[in-house]
Amino acid sequence: MENVVSPNRKARINVKILIGILAGVILFQIYLNSLENEDQAEISIITLSLSSQIITGIAALIVARKYRGTRVFGRAYLSLAIAFFSVALGEIIYNVYLFVFEIDPFPSVADIFFFLLYPFSLLHLLININFFKVKTTIKNISWIIVLTSLFLLIYAYFAFDAIEEFNFDFFYGLIFITGASIITSTGIYGAITVRKIPLGRSWILLVGGILLGTIGDMWYQYLEILGGYDTNHIVNLFWYSSYFVIIYSLYKHYKII
Repeated sequence: MENVVSPNRKARINVKILIGILAGVILFQIYLNSLENEDQAEISIITLSLSSQIITGIAALIVARKYRGTRVFGRAYLSLAIAFFSVALGEIIYNVYLFVFEIDPFPSVADIFFFLLYPFSLLHLLININFFKVKTTIKNISWIIVLTSLFLLIYAYFAFDAIEEFNFDFFYGLIFITGASIITSTGIYGAITVRKIPLGRSWILLVGGILLGTIGDMWYQYLEILGGYDTNHIVNLFWYSSYFVIIYSLYKHYKII
């Protein structure tokens, strides 16, 4: 417990790295737009997406292994690793549907693995919150519900405004937005309550990554309703940024403990 809560210079967040992540994903999009060969662009997108998801899972496994002597954090980071390996598997299935069978992968079996990101990420967050014995009150629960509802209302407003009916696509997208909203709200709640300890800073990075992913998920579901998503869309930048920020948060966590 001492190593978890004691002051540590390694807990400091390097803003230059965050700026580097932002610049990197923007430059990658510029690179894609400069390519005349569509197949080359598709390969680049798949390579970056899949590799960043797998690296995130591996990073979580490395942290879990460092906690192998402690049951609580070991389970928490193993859950996070499963979450991102599931996303990677979903990515593989998605692209097999799209490029091998030439079938629209929305909806598809890949969505099952994409959705697994939410329950396993939520389990990770809840284990951590419980470990730090964060006092749960009606006020705190209400705060999480309000924030989750806000995300849902934003999606519902723009989705209904686009299609003007409550159809399958609307409710199907709502399932994923609900999962994304819950883990984002829970993560923000946890970050606020443990922000003053060194690990709280790495959690802020983790929540920032989750929030970027949530924005990407909301935008993606909206685009699918309109039929406007393609693999080269700039919404991908939010997912890339999400993975890299979470990787950085896991690196900071590893250095702190």
